[in-house]
Amino acid sequence: MTQPQSPHWIDQVTNSILDWQKETNQTQLHVDDMKTPSGRIHTGSLRGVVLHDLVAKALAEKTQKVVSTYVFNDMDSMDGLPAYLDPKVYTPHMGKPLYQIPVPSLEESGLSLDLISNQDRLELEKATNFAELYAIDFMQAFRRLGCTQEIVWSHQLYESGQMDEIIREALDGVDQLRKIYQDVADYKLPEKWYPFQVICPQCGKVGTTLVTEWDGTEVSFICMPNKVTWAQGCGHEGKISPFGGNGKLLWKVDWPAHWKALGVNVEGAGKDHTSAGGSRDMANAQCPTVFHIQTPFDIPYEWILVRGTKMSSSKGVGTSAREFTNLFPPEIGRFLFASRHYNQVIDFDPYSMAIPDLFDEYDQAARITWDQETGDKRQSRAFQASQIQTQPGPYFLPRFRDIAIWMQHPDLNLVEKFTEVKGSALSQQELQELEDRKTYAKAWVTNYAPSEYQLTPKADVPPEATQLTSEQKTYLKGVLHLLEQDQAWQPDALQQALYETAKSSLGAKLGFQAIYLAFLGKTAGPRAAWMLLAANQDLVRTRLKLLSEE
Repeated sequence: MTQPQSPHWIDQVTNSILDWQKETNQTQLHVDDMKTPSGRIHTGSLRGVVLHDLVAKALAEKTQKVVSTYVFNDMDSMDGLPAYLDPKVYTPHMGKPLYQIPVPSLEESGLSLDLISNQDRLELEKATNFAELYAIDFMQAFRRLGCTQEIVWSHQLYESGQMDEIIREALDGVDQLRKIYQDVADYKLPEKWYPFQVICPQCGKVGTTLVTEWDGTEVSFICMPNKVTWAQGCGHEGKISPFGGNGKLLWKVDWPAHWKALGVNVEGAGKDHTSAGGSRDMANAQCPTVFHIQTPFDIPYEWILVRGTKMSSSKGVGTSAREFTNLFPPEIGRFLFASRHYNQVIDFDPYSMAIPDLFDEYDQAARITWDQETGDKRQSRAFQASQIQTQPGPYFLPRFRDIAIWMQHPDLNLVEKFTEVKGSALSQQELQELEDRKTYAKAWVTNYAPSEYQLTPKADVPPEATQLTSEQKTYLKGVLHLLEQDQAWQPDALQQALYETAKSSLGAKLGFQAIYLAFLGKTAGPRAAWMLLAANQDLVRTRLKLLSEE
């Protein structure tokens, strides 16, 4: 007997949140996520944005209005210098709040300028500070995936006074906070520790300051020259009000403070925050005892890796979010996150078959949705949640990997080939889908595809062809002779002839390497006969003649 399928994870989480809402008497749901814009933001951060957007929109279908926000923690200090920035320019700003650091030019920013549209560029050029530039770049990426959260800037919360009474609660509750650090993280704090950092009024740095006293009105502080290794304080000492944007709470206190300020009651976090004794446990413990709020509903999610590597914004390591969202249509990018359970690691390698496989999976989910195929209804749910505009009706979807191969054959007409596959003429919608996918297929073949999918010889002689030995050039002359003696080769027969010709002279390995060097600039590639016969024959003969005569 077939076991019933469990609900899709989106519906599991949504139902759990609604049950929790009833149990805790929450009048309204507020879903939030946050990020520190410390540089070019990588693909990994997209998982949290899309996950929270999917959940918020699923909740909105079942309950009253749901608030959905995304916080940029631009009050955080610059504590790591991105590799793509000029150290001479930005080292002096280390330790300052990110929103008070000068904005780099787009040419110096490390952003993927070749992927930025004119409209996006105009928006980026309006950025007034470091944090804003990288936040806007990230926003443009996740807006492309259909994420619609309202943006909140942390420095505006502090400067507006919305954080003032919460800061007071944290400073007044310092004894309770020390106990939480000890009990939850096994971290013993000094007697004069306080959960607040002043922005030094003399040098403008926040990462170098230490608060030493709180009298109920002002904090005493010192800007320490050697507090951290990545920034140098100026030594200034003084007293200042902690309110109105004069400083910020330390991260492990700042997080639940944001929950109270905004009214957040649903927020997940990556596994680096949700490990035992980590920042999530610390934040949870503060909610009832320090800030007197309900602990938000948690959705602990796994990372997305690119080629097995966790990425870093500040170090410039990993694929940027913008690069990732340009690999495929927005709905398919969103589908990647919707179709994977939040506690499943996504290891995405664009330099493999991951992109064609994702297109195949999306297409199958579409056919299940349209009752054209039986299968896992959870994939249908993921397909529906991935749509950014309206839910599309049934139509023919040309297979991505077929496009990638066939578009490299100059003798093939893609419209005719897919009309044949479909069994009838393509509609205008289907013709547009074919054109769109052709664009993504070209990018994949050019930049990421395994060599067997790079079937088109280069228009110009590859520089690597200079590696050809005299024996290999002689072999290429023999290949030219084979092609000229028979104008109607079948691929299998030509492949065997190429093999026999090479085997009788320099050896099969070196012979086929000569063909790949001559046409692809590589020592390996697709089956040589298929490649040669699919290519423009004038190009093939001209190339063989040129290289064999050198």
